[in-house]
Amino acid sequence: MDSLIKRIGYYVRSNPEALEDFARLPYKTETRQAGETIVSEGEKVNFVFVIESGWAIRFRLLENGRRQILNFMLPGDCFDLMAITRAKSDHNVSAASEVVLRRIKADAFMKTVASNPQLATSFWWAAIQEEALLREQIIRVGRRSAKERTAHLILELNRRVATVTGQLDDYLAFPVAQSLMADALGLSVVHISRTLTQLKADGYIKMDSQGIEILRRKKMADMCDFDSRYLHLDKLDL
Repeated sequence: MDSLIKRIGYYVRSNPEALEDFARLPYKTETRQAGETIVSEGEKVNFVFVIESGWAIRFRLLENGRRQILNFMLPGDCFDLMAITRAKSDHNVSAASEVVLRRIKADAFMKTVASNPQLATSFWWAAIQEEALLREQIIRVGRRSAKERTAHLILELNRRVATVTGQLDDYLAFPVAQSLMADALGLSVVHISRTLTQLKADGYIKMDSQGIEILRRKKMADMCDFDSRYLHLDKLDL
């Protein structure tokens, strides 16, 4: 919860008492292992989830089993806000790594947020950022080359992690399989492997078993036309 409160607090100064009320909402902690389902398409969702640790993915499955990952969800991210309307989920969510979740009843969440306009504005900002991420995903998959897609996603995830840590680090801990990156970018596993190898050969990144180090940030951003303004992180001064 600390990660979520820190994240939403960057743009809107909420009453500390409201944040404390939010943090005290009754919840259940759940741990899911990589690949385990959190929300299924068509399921009526009655809870809002907050990621405490680990990564999750939001995705759609086609009838032939092909998967398109829409976005990665990181510590501090809150989903599925559609629960407050009691709507059925139009997508799937599963754990991308071991993930610890805080599950909050939608009614209690809505009551607390509705009682504090500044807190409501904070979640409105979070929703605006998620819309921006999805718009950028359309451009990334639809118009960028494999090399540009991969570099762009790495830089995006690196910046998003910084919203929780408050510091932009050149090393991105990447706790998920390359196959998930492939499904996010519309590439095969073989193609993503070759693309990462090319980025390493060009001197943009280094990789180890735990993650990716960005070596030439500006040149890499120029190459893939990465402009972090769509993330709305100006106040972090990263």
